[in-house]
Amino acid sequence: MRPADVDVGRLPERPVWFDAFLVGVIAFAVLAATANYHAPSNNDAQSTAIAAWQLAIHGNATLTGFQGHVAWLYHVGPRYVTNRLPGTIFWAAPFYAALGRGNPPPVYPSALAAAAASALAAAFAFSLCCRLVSRRAALVAAALLAFATGTWTVSAHELWTHGPAQAAVLLTLICVVRNQWLLAGLAAGSAILIRPHLGVVALVFCIAAIVHTKQLKPLLIGVGALAGGAILLAYNNALWGGISIFGGYDQPVAASGHKVSALIIGLAGDFVSPERGMLVMTPALLLVLPGARAAWAVAPPWVRWSTVAGFAYLVLQLWGIRFGGGDGFYSYRTTLETLSLCVPLLTLMWREWTSHTRVRRTTFAALATISVALHAFGAVINWTPGGVFNKPWRIYLPVDLAHHIGAAQTTAWLAGTAVAVVTATALTWRHQPTTRANPDAPHFQVAPA
Repeated sequence: MRPADVDVGRLPERPVWFDAFLVGVIAFAVLAATANYHAPSNNDAQSTAIAAWQLAIHGNATLTGFQGHVAWLYHVGPRYVTNRLPGTIFWAAPFYAALGRGNPPPVYPSALAAAAASALAAAFAFSLCCRLVSRRAALVAAALLAFATGTWTVSAHELWTHGPAQAAVLLTLICVVRNQWLLAGLAAGSAILIRPHLGVVALVFCIAAIVHTKQLKPLLIGVGALAGGAILLAYNNALWGGISIFGGYDQPVAASGHKVSALIIGLAGDFVSPERGMLVMTPALLLVLPGARAAWAVAPPWVRWSTVAGFAYLVLQLWGIRFGGGDGFYSYRTTLETLSLCVPLLTLMWREWTSHTRVRRTTFAALATISVALHAFGAVINWTPGGVFNKPWRIYLPVDLAHHIGAAQTTAWLAGTAVAVVTATALTWRHQPTTRANPDAPHFQVAPA
């Protein structure tokens, strides 16, 4: 049979899971290539990595001998332990079991664990967005989550909590929209082990699904989440000798006593502060926000639930800890879980408003390229300044990084960015994309009552 005789319309389409797997593999290759394989520049990542090594190699949480060399170690009874939360430690332990038997503990297994979690988050985002837009557009959405946000420079750079947390909440959402309530709860329980206040995500999904389906089966989300919470309590009791959600973490409340004002300032800072603002470091978001109303009007229930859960988590985060906390990283981090949960709605915003005109699409392509370039700048050069704690309104890290590397290298980066922007805008201007998903393709649907 000649190729011309083949009925292309009857060729079977690749399953979404296969393309999602490819997205995850490619994302992992890039993220792993730019991860930090030297001594972590942040105390949080370093202490988590040491604890994962100890658990994998010696089967316990005792870190006696590392005191004075590793931060966040505390003397409890006859031993030293870390106050880092267990979910990320559990995630990285298999990587150390397979790759990290050296002494002193090597860094690269923790970097690979961080890159793997972030790549999973990109793959999960792709599979969700395929239910809303074409696969090409879903690929762009997943790529932007992976490379145009702090996912690249924080989650995949070192062993922070954010990469595993992003993967966990997106897996929870996938299970919810497939009516796999218990699996959704177990995924939510793993998120609780990583960042306990992510329990609000399980709460929102559970209540919304019960109201929508008028059934009690979604209570299984709570059952699975409570299992994760029980493990967290048992872990903290074993280490700290008492039942506690936060264990040895001594900042479960905001530094400021004016919580409402701190919340308002935090929301503003998370969006527009020079150092931590999502709209500053990911300007592509500016070209989708005008589509919020139209997207919300047509959004499936699960997209709305995910957005509400994301913002509920953000409020809890800002109520507990100031938005500018921490240093030793590039771009924003504490908003990454919220941003991940909002990816489906952001994709709909693009579909319902940004994609409607050539000018909007082209401008979005330019801003998306700039967003990737800003994060590539920090991920590839792998440098963050020290001593910048709690100055989010006075520091813009790309400028500090440019000063660090000098005029010659900065000029090369700017020239490369300019070429990429021109190329992206030219291709987008010429291309007329299909903005909606294939109407014959299956969609995630939450079962009616």
